[in-house]
Amino acid sequence: MKARKAIRNALRIVLLLIVAGSVGYLFAKDYVWNGGEMPAPVAAPSATPDHVVAYYFHSNFRCVSCREIEEYSRAAIEEGFQLELKDGRLSFEVVNVEEPQNRHFIRDYSLVTKSLVLVLKDGDRQVRFKNLDFVWQLLGSPDQFKIYVQNEVRGFLGEVRR
Repeated sequence: MKARKAIRNALRIVLLLIVAGSVGYLFAKDYVWNGGEMPAPVAAPSATPDHVVAYYFHSNFRCVSCREIEEYSRAAIEEGFQLELKDGRLSFEVVNVEEPQNRHFIRDYSLVTKSLVLVLKDGDRQVRFKNLDFVWQLLGSPDQFKIYVQNEVRGFLGEVRR
């Protein structure tokens, strides 16, 4: 009985050390990834946003599906929001996250693959963002893809001050 209890206690200590080490590793990795600086805080939700950025994030390797997501996203935004693009309330940016100056986006938006991300901004400060994950499921339906992207963008633009 005492041997079992000792083994259980030893296992608990080992598990706690593993968890503590993992948390420390994740913190250190983010710290180093960010050039030794803590990540900038996201602006408070009470900030009054003045524009939306639609980012399409890709890597050096660009498959046919990834190129289609960029193409469909650009078309949905350019066709649906000409006025907003012209007056600066909306912009569309294509970003290669493998370029050193853009690697922070991977952490900033928890990117795991090529992604379309909408960001509501007040000046240079981020108010909120949304990764439009559903674009991958709608890739085979360009019309539904366009409706989905335009609805999401419209929702973000509804929060922009005029």
